[in-house]
Amino acid sequence: MAKLFFTEKPKLIVIVMVAHVATYVLCGLIFMNLFNYEDYIEIIGFRPIEEIRFSTVLLAQMIRGTLIGIVIWWIRDSIFSKKLAWLKLWTILVILSIISTYEPARFSIEGFIYLAPIGELPRSIQWSVIEILVQPLLFSIVVTFRR
Repeated sequence: MAKLFFTEKPKLIVIVMVAHVATYVLCGLIFMNLFNYEDYIEIIGFRPIEEIRFSTVLLAQMIRGTLIGIVIWWIRDSIFSKKLAWLKLWTILVILSIISTYEPARFSIEGFIYLAPIGELPRSIQWSVIEILVQPLLFSIVVTFRR
């Protein structure tokens, strides 16, 4: 029975989930303070910081990390044990979850088409693209070297 819980698939999914949650929280805390998001969070349509529960964020990111882990399991053979695996995983994440998202989100193709120009936002929000690129980079490095 114990062998069932420690097979390769659940292990990879857990590693991915933990790496996602850890890098998400770390980058979120660093960049929130660095770029002072709290001053602008309501301007861009987010709930006020006081209304966001950390436990909800943590649970949602655990679910998200698990889903990412399932997808990485499906494509693992084309990523792991390859030269520059971290770069390949990071590129996949950036293209699929940032640039090519179906939602008109900032820094995406849909956002470029449907949202007001980024120059109209506060400078700290304009620089938030750094966080959006750094978090999956750290995640990709942790996952590929941890494996």
